[in-house]
Amino acid sequence: MLSRAVIRAFAACGTLAMFAESAAAQAIQKPALSVSANDGRFTGYSAALPLDLSTDTESAKLTARVAGTLERPTYDLDLNLVAKPDEAEVGKRSLALGASWNDREARLRSSMSKMFGFGLLPRANYVSVSMDMNASQVIAVPGQIPVARANVRSALTLDGKPVGSIAVGGGTMGDEGVDLSLTRPFDIPAEFTVSLRAANLNGQDWRVQDGRFMVKLVKANW
Repeated sequence: MLSRAVIRAFAACGTLAMFAESAAAQAIQKPALSVSANDGRFTGYSAALPLDLSTDTESAKLTARVAGTLERPTYDLDLNLVAKPDEAEVGKRSLALGASWNDREARLRSSMSKMFGFGLLPRANYVSVSMDMNASQVIAVPGQIPVARANVRSALTLDGKPVGSIAVGGGTMGDEGVDLSLTRPFDIPAEFTVSLRAANLNGQDWRVQDGRFMVKLVKANW
């Protein structure tokens, strides 16, 4: 049983390799394959094939993955784009897109970030803005409302040191809510974070469902 499962897992990885070879053979990197078993019985596998599609100005990596069991595989695609350092453009930008699906659920995710430098040293003094979005749809239940959520975060860095950040998030279509967090490091080696989560319970009143105050110790020079 295990040997047959291993052979079929290797075949899945080979199929990914053949698909990628037709697109860009020079971009194919070393594939990754893992197989799990319990008491001599096959329980699952994961076959991933990374592709390097980078250009002179952009670092681009695409990863195709198949994981799960032979009866219920989960397919996954991830694309990561990062702008390479350039003297003419100080601000760094990145984009990540991903999708996964199986016979039960489909998911979409995206992440975007951009850095804005200012002052005489824009590489050490900058404001970064990022946005994360994800959505999921249950396929097994017809007519199910999809769940979506987005989060926007802005952080300030001065003289190469993080000063503070603020994040606001909200959900729609079944996951309504707002997240608010503020981080401010002081002279002492610690970061203080206040996080609030509010939700609209009855369509009119907003109530705080989760409130946290956290202290994180960070490494300092002794």
